[in-house]
Amino acid sequence: MDWIRHGSIGAATAIAMSSPVIADDAADITAVLESYSGALSAENVQEAERWVLPDGSDFTIFEGSGSDIGWAEYRDHHLAPEFAAEHVTFHVYDWSGYTVNADRNLAFATFDIRMEYEVRGEARERDAHGTAILVRTDTGWRIKHLHTS
Repeated sequence: MDWIRHGSIGAATAIAMSSPVIADDAADITAVLESYSGALSAENVQEAERWVLPDGSDFTIFEGSGSDIGWAEYRDHHLAPEFAAEHVTFHVYDWSGYTVNADRNLAFATFDIRMEYEVRGEARERDAHGTAILVRTDTGWRIKHLHTS
C-alpha cells in the first residue's frame, strides 16, 4: 500500500507542477513578445534588449538555418548590420496569434510573423512562424530563446 500512497503523491505533484497558464502570466508574456517585436519593428536595439536575457550566452536565436548564441552576438552581428543596411527597408514586421504555455518560471509561446519589406527597391512579403522560450526573472518574463522560420 505504501507504493500507492507514494504514487498518488507523485501524481498530485506532477499535476500541480503542470498547471495551466495563469491569465496574468499569459498577458505578461504576450506583452513581452509584443514589446520585443515592436522594438525590432522600430529598429530600436536598446529597447529590444530590455526584453531578453542579455548576459553571456543566456539568449539564443535560430533564424532559418542561422544561429546566434548570446544577445551581444545577435545584436552586433545580425540586428545592427541589418538595420543599417540601406538596401533593405521593412514596412511591416508584426507578431500575432500567440499561444502561450507557462509553468512557474518557464514558458513557451508560438506565434505568427508577418513581414512586408523592400530589398533594393523590390517589394517582398513573407509569412513565418516563431517559438519563444521565456524565463521568469526578478524583473518579469524575459526571452531566453527564439526560433523563427
